[in-house]
Amino acid sequence: MEVYRVTKDSPDWLIKAYDYVRTDAFCFGQGIPIEGEFSHDGPVDENYRAVVLVEDHKPVAGCRIVYPEEQIGKIERVCVTRACQKNGVGHLLIGEAEKWIAESGVRHIVINSQDRAQAFYEKLGYVLNPEVDPRVYEAHFSGDREAAKHGYVPQKNQMGFACVLVEKDLDHVL
Repeated sequence: MEVYRVTKDSPDWLIKAYDYVRTDAFCFGQGIPIEGEFSHDGPVDENYRAVVLVEDHKPVAGCRIVYPEEQIGKIERVCVTRACQKNGVGHLLIGEAEKWIAESGVRHIVINSQDRAQAFYEKLGYVLNPEVDPRVYEAHFSGDREAAKHGYVPQKNQMGFACVLVEKDLDHVL
């Protein structure tokens, strides 16, 4: 398995490889409309960070890394191709993203996750924070950020899942 750290200076094929994994996992695997999956993406700029896993010259997993607040790293759009799910690839992917975040000096990580993936993240040491609206760490969030950090009640969406926030402190489990 090859691990790639993708930035704006990476070859275009790596950015396209990540988009391929997202399309396979989210659009084909979960039925998320392609315009919904990619409509919030901004241009690839100096802040772009993604981890892509490639096996036998085929992209199999990926995620993005952003820093929504000082001293908080966020792993987002975590995806594994349908053919490679449930075989440890996701565990490797999250570990690589955590390493990159830790190298930047950030010790607190958040993930906005589908509730059905919560148990996966808990196995990796993440803890559910049910009080916080997970959208608060998204770039396109337009609400009151402080209010969103208290009293959130997850609601199932039209796709049949709710979004939840899981967190991990790299120095100790929350």
